[in-house]
Amino acid sequence: MNSLIKQYINKIDINNINDFGIKNNIYLDKKELDCLYDVIKNRYDEIIKDDSLIKDCLKDNLKKENYDKILNLYEKYRALYGNYLL
Repeated sequence: MNSLIKQYINKIDINNINDFGIKNNIYLDKKELDCLYDVIKNRYDEIIKDDSLIKDCLKDNLKKENYDKILNLYEKYRALYGNYLL
C-alpha cells in the first residue's frame, strides 16, 4: 500500500493542492501552500503513522481559519479511508 501512496504523492504538484483547497473553500497564500506541499511530499508517512507532529506544524504555519478547514477535511477523509492505511 505504501508504494501506491508514494506513486500518487509523487504526482501531486502545488497547483493540485491549491485547486483542491479552492474547491473546498480554502484560500491559501504562498507560505501556506509551500508548507502543505512540503508536508504532503516529504512527511506523508508521518501523517499515516502519527499525525500529531504534523498537526502542530500546520497549526504554526497556517491561518487559524485555514487550519480548521484543513483539519476538518483531513478528519473527514481519515474517517472514510483510514482503514485502508493500516
